[in-house]
Amino acid sequence: MNKVINKAFACATIVALGAMSTAAMATAHIDVLASSILPKNDVGGVVTLYYTGSVCSSGHLSMDSSDTPDRVKTLWATVMSAKAAGQSLGFDYDFNGDTCIIRAFTIVPG
Repeated sequence: MNKVINKAFACATIVALGAMSTAAMATAHIDVLASSILPKNDVGGVVTLYYTGSVCSSGHLSMDSSDTPDRVKTLWATVMSAKAAGQSLGFDYDFNGDTCIIRAFTIVPG
């Protein structure tokens, strides 16, 4: 009987831990006028965009540190093009606490 209880407890613990790790990360989408965004190159070449309206402090969104240099250049070009054209940008991002990581970005048609 003890083995059954121990197995049930172990299974319940694994399920609970899995649910907690899933609940800690959430995904959101925002559209923001490009003229309001302040892009910055942070330490280590990680690009951070401020004043995007994200749930993170100062509305910041960051590129993932594992993003390729080409993707970072594409983000810069996209932001600068949208600023010059007076367009909005759309972002899908993951957030956990005060960490907001860009997963996808696009110029919003219109």
